[in-house]
Amino acid sequence: MPTKTNQDSFIAAKKLDIYHITSLLPAMPYHEIADIGCAEGALSVPLGKLVYRGNVVSLDPIKKNLTTTRRELKKARLTNVKATHITDEPTLPLKDESLDGAMSAFPFQFFKKPEQTLKDANRCMKKGAWLSVIEWHPDFLEYGPASKNRVQPTDLRGKIEKAGFKFYIRHNLSDMAYMMIFSK
Repeated sequence: MPTKTNQDSFIAAKKLDIYHITSLLPAMPYHEIADIGCAEGALSVPLGKLVYRGNVVSLDPIKKNLTTTRRELKKARLTNVKATHITDEPTLPLKDESLDGAMSAFPFQFFKKPEQTLKDANRCMKKGAWLSVIEWHPDFLEYGPASKNRVQPTDLRGKIEKAGFKFYIRHNLSDMAYMMIFSK
C-alpha cells in the first residue's frame, strides 16, 4: 500500500511538465533507459516516445503501480517500454553496463534504501551514461513529504556522487521540484 508520501510523489510527478523534463535529458533516440521507481508511469510513456529506437525498462517495487503503467503504455501503443517488478529493492534486475541512462523521480521518498538503489544503478550503466534525479524543493511546503524528509540539493549531490556519479547540471523544474543530472 502506498504511503501518503508516495501518493504525494505520484501527484507531484503528474504535475510536472514532463515534456520540459525530457527536453533537458541528454537522451538519444537509440538509448537504453531505466525509469527507476516508475510509480504509475507518468515518466515512462514520454521516455518511451523519446527513445523511439531504443528501449525503456520501468522498474517499481509495487505491483499495482506496474499494472497502471502497463495500461498507460498500452493506451499509448508503446512496445519499447517494459514494466518490471523490483523484487529485492536495492538490487535492480538489470545486466551490468546495459544502460545509456536512467531516471528516478523522488527516490529518497520512494525507496527504503535509495543510496543502495542508485549505487546499483551505477553498476547497470555504461561508461558515459547519465542519471537524472528529481527531488522536492526543501522550501516548497504546500504538500509533499515533511520538510525533514526532503533532500537539500547539496546533500543530494553528495549522496549521488558517493554512489559513483559525477555532477553535470541542476535545473529548477518548478517551485515544487528540482532535477539534477549526473554522468558515470
